[in-house]
Amino acid sequence: MDVKTQRILLESAARTATTACAQQTDKTHRSVRVYLNVTAASGAGGLKVIIRGYDKVSGNPAAITGGGLTAITAAGIYVYELMPYAGESVGAVQETQGRLLPVGWDAEVTHADASSYTYSLSADVG
Repeated sequence: MDVKTQRILLESAARTATTACAQQTDKTHRSVRVYLNVTAASGAGGLKVIIRGYDKVSGNPAAITGGGLTAITAAGIYVYELMPYAGESVGAVQETQGRLLPVGWDAEVTHADASSYTYSLSADVG
């Protein structure tokens, strides 16, 4: 992935409910790698990161990734990728989808319950 920009999508904070970053716009980029950095975890419920695209007509988001195979319940760095080619998910990579980055997109961190997690979300866009 040829990184063209790096972004902070969500600053580090304690959260207890599903949170999405602001909608991003990328007309010339093809891929994104999203980093979930969990620094305090309750160990219950769990988190999933879902990359979403936006419908131009309604403005509504739609999930284009599934959030990985398992919910995140421990501190650590977890990676989610949306790229034109699908590689194997290894190491910290929880999910890799072989799709192009839409022009309008965001990343949503879903919470399975009201347990508190402290995390940040950043991205490499290329």
